[in-house]
Amino acid sequence: MATQNRRGANRQQQAASGRFDRLIDGLSRVFTLMLLVVVAYGSSLMFREVDQPVTEILVAGELTYMQQQELVDLVSSEIDGGFLSIDLDGLRQVLQDHPWVDLVSIRRQWPSTLSVEVVEEVPIARWGEKGFLNRLGEELNIADNSALADLPVLRTQYGSSKEMMKSYQMLAQLLLPTGLKLAELQRDNLGVWRVSTVRGIELVLGRDQLGDKLKRLALAWESGLKNELQNIETIDLRYPNGLAVAWKDGLLVSAQNHLRENTDLPA
Repeated sequence: MATQNRRGANRQQQAASGRFDRLIDGLSRVFTLMLLVVVAYGSSLMFREVDQPVTEILVAGELTYMQQQELVDLVSSEIDGGFLSIDLDGLRQVLQDHPWVDLVSIRRQWPSTLSVEVVEEVPIARWGEKGFLNRLGEELNIADNSALADLPVLRTQYGSSKEMMKSYQMLAQLLLPTGLKLAELQRDNLGVWRVSTVRGIELVLGRDQLGDKLKRLALAWESGLKNELQNIETIDLRYPNGLAVAWKDGLLVSAQNHLRENTDLPA
């Protein structure tokens, strides 16, 4: 009988202990939940307190064709959010899409300033009569282009501005060994390329294998063609294994013959 009473008492104690543990566990969960709510609410209050409107936009970079205020206005019109919530990646993309922006970086500057650093695009060549192209062949609008008259001119009836810029960069590089600078690059409706140089010499390149033809010109140039620089009017590179030179009026025949002997030019 005594044993049964002790067992009953133990069961009651265990039951009471289990209820107490469950109570403590429940209170602990409630306390943790309340703490999380308080922390989240406090964080939200703090974020809203810090996430104040942007009060200043600083633009840095050497600008020739853009105005700082133009970029400030563009950034201001695209701001959607406060100092912390603003989408910097989206804003950076908006600026990057501007035709005159080459590279851009944006950072927050405490407490409410956006710092924008811009690398401006550079016009590489004129595009036809009025347009201009950057290094990627993208068209640029320039109101005052009086200082850009000496840029090379690209013209085409066949292909895009990006293709023309790519070809211009390749040809200008290949002409470096000759010292000839490209003044105008043309491609007609048949796909024939022509180059006018600053020295007044015209190169007729044909439709294909432009790189090979200019390498051939470089070899002939070093073999003696450069000595007749003042006398050359046109160099025709459409020959499969050589080139032909058209001379200016009034030149001595002996000078022509000497050059042909040294450069193995086709007749």
